Amino acid sequence: MAQWYREFFDDLYLRVYQPLEAPEKVRREVDFIVKALNLPAGAKVLDLCCGQGRHSLELARRGFQVVGVDLSEALLYAARKRAESEGLNVTFLQCDMREIDFKDEFDAVINMFTSFGYLESEAEDEKVLGKVAQALKSGGKFLLDVVNRDRLVRDFQGREWHAADEGWLVLEERTFDHLSGRMETRWICVARDGVRYERLSSVRLYTASELRTMLERAGLEVTNLFGDYDGSPYSWDSQRLIIVACKP
Repeated sequence: MAQWYREFFDDLYLRVYQPLEAPEKVRREVDFIVKALNLPAGAKVLDLCCGQGRHSLELARRGFQVVGVDLSEALLYAARKRAESEGLNVTFLQCDMREIDFKDEFDAVINMFTSFGYLESEAEDEKVLGKVAQALKSGGKFLLDVVNRDRLVRDFQGREWHAADEGWLVLEERTFDHLSGRMETRWICVARDGVRYERLSSVRLYTASELRTMLERAGLEVTNLFGDYDGSPYSWDSQRLIIVACKP
């Protein structure tokens, strides 16, 4: 399953999952981002692993300067098409997140929706954090949003069905390896006509303490910890693990 992320985020992903991202949900998430990072008007923001651009576009609508980076050509095409249709000035770049080469350029970097932990080892994930630190201006902030591993492991569900638009059904079959900290998922997507597609993913899930150590090694100082987009404190029961770190 090495480098599964190079093929996973395609047109099928968009068809099945984009309808789940309701505009009001995105607006609430961006409300939280702006508040948690205390973004000044016109701040320059890097949306790392921007996907189809839902947060990049909403930030641009609010007057922020936005650069979105993603590896998926299909998702970036959708993002650019939406930006063009709305007349929004957003720069979208195709790049592996380990290979971004910005220096002291951004007031903030965001990485949303558990887009961290895809890579093959902790060392590779740490390369990303080093690049984030390099991209930030002095005093710039990084917001990292991942699923709450503590809750997921405590209440682990090996199988889960959910419905998407256009009659799609999606089955997630999950396993979790306590030694590697990785959750592997087999995604089975069934269309209304019975046609079936399968995808595989493998994500390293980190605890808050592990992420703090990694961020500090990258030269970033953790300043806040949240449990959801409503700004609630992080706890065992939180849906999300959202860390804000600052570049000194």
